[in-house]
Parts: sequence; C-alpha cells; structure tokens
Amino acid sequence: MVISFPVFVCLAGAVVDLALWVMLGNFKVREKPPASRAGLSIEERQRKITIGRWIVFASGWVLLGGAFLLAWLGKSR
Repeated sequence: MVISFPVFVCLAGAVVDLALWVMLGNFKVREKPPASRAGLSIEERQRKITIGRWIVFASGWVLLGGAFLLAWLGKSR
C-alpha cells in the first residue's frame, strides 16, 4: 500500500493534534497571569485552555477523517 503525501500529512497532523489534546489536559494556568490576561480570573483562563483543548480534539478527528477520505479517493482511481 502506497501512502500519498496528503494522506501522510493528514495522519501526522491528526497524531500531533491528539497528542496536544492529551498534553493540554494536564495543563494548569499559573497564579500570576501574563500582562495580556491580567483582567481574567484563574477559572476564566483555565476555561479558555479547556475550550482550546476541545477545538484541537475536533481538529484531530477532522484530519483523521480527511486522511481516510483522501486514501479512499486515491484507491478509487
């Protein structure tokens, strides 16, 4: 089975996204925020991390689905 370049890129992107999702699950914000987030509480900053985590999770699954779709289209020629 020959994996074409776009399929490989989608699979690599999916693996990276899902690994980042796992890493963000253990991420805790610091007590002292950076200057750009000084107006937000710890809970609000942690909530933003959680929202970003779910966006990365969805992106990983979209890339995985795209890899399967591209592989299927490549085989159907």
